[in-house]
Amino acid sequence: MGNTKLSMIQSEPVQAKTDVRTNGSPYFSEQEIKEVRDGVDGLKSMLPARCYYDNDIYNYEVENILKKNWLCVGRWDWAENPGDYFTTRMFGEPIVIVRGQDSELRALINVCQHRWAQVVPDGSGNTKLFVCPFHSWTYGLDGQLRGIAARSLPGFDKKNCSMPSLRLEVWEGFIFINFDQEAKPLAPQLEGLKDVIGRHGLSEYRSGGRVEYETQWNYKLSFETGYEAYHHEGCHKSILGGTAHQYGPIAFGDIWGVYAGEPEDGRHAYPFGKPSWFTPDDEENFDEKSIFIGIYPSLITYLNTHQVTFIVTEYDEVSRNRAITANAFAPWAFGRPGADDLMKEQNGRMAFVQDQDTSCCQNLQKGLRSSYNTKSVVHPLESQLSHYYNWVMGHYLK
Repeated sequence: MGNTKLSMIQSEPVQAKTDVRTNGSPYFSEQEIKEVRDGVDGLKSMLPARCYYDNDIYNYEVENILKKNWLCVGRWDWAENPGDYFTTRMFGEPIVIVRGQDSELRALINVCQHRWAQVVPDGSGNTKLFVCPFHSWTYGLDGQLRGIAARSLPGFDKKNCSMPSLRLEVWEGFIFINFDQEAKPLAPQLEGLKDVIGRHGLSEYRSGGRVEYETQWNYKLSFETGYEAYHHEGCHKSILGGTAHQYGPIAFGDIWGVYAGEPEDGRHAYPFGKPSWFTPDDEENFDEKSIFIGIYPSLITYLNTHQVTFIVTEYDEVSRNRAITANAFAPWAFGRPGADDLMKEQNGRMAFVQDQDTSCCQNLQKGLRSSYNTKSVVHPLESQLSHYYNWVMGHYLK
């Protein structure tokens, strides 16, 4: 971020641009829409509680929000070299992310076009070809069918039997996929974030640790929990209690928002030393903040000068998914004295914080079904959530 100075927004977050229907929605009452989007008596509400457990609402969101927007699946170095691949699963669709011999990353539907067996086993690795374990049909890393076992089929055109592909973009080292072939490109929608991430060189950060876990809560809770610091006062009280007031929103775009905080002493410790790009002017003027970036609907990240922590969700059911919380470190941090131990320490802290978030999200999901959940309020220390809620609600009102 260099000597870029970021100031907190004191006013209410701007609303995401959406086409709003004034005659309501089949999923929400006019009053609920007003409470979320405009507020009542100066207070805005969360999304209605049923948005976190109702199957009809979840299915609507899968088809009209999740499959229409860019979903983060990992980092560039999860498939760094030609032939590297890793698998994921979204909405029951098996997917393989692979780097081809041309060094291009691709997202392929991981299903043989013969009898629909899963081609690549779950996990990661390196290969020159994909071979279906059922009948040994062979595919190139571009998804093209290369060979049929035993004998050829007269009149069969291999060109018409490729593994289907999804759109894929890499932004600052994060791999995103999109099920919608007509969706807007991602990068232009994130242009304004360049002013926030500054000179971090986030695209070159390298992976350094992860924890994988099953989530027993709605996917939105993972995003929301990472998108506000107010829960420091309860969920993370043992390590971050009393810090929520230090954080606030600083910037918004149509599909993203940023909030940040700064220790009251004005400085962070630098566990890996000062960034390699520091100059004497930076030493004098550097204003280090903990920066949290939310890219709707799927990516929440914590960024500082040496590290980015992020969450990847594999969507499955309304209140059951699989997730990965992972760290990546600035390239200059590797090779510093004691770097391995420092990274191990940071990864341990990441796992500890995630355990606390897991407990809180499970507790939230348990309380959401109460028939007494008729009112909610967005606290000023979590005001950026209203921008996200407006973005979600807008997809119901188009």
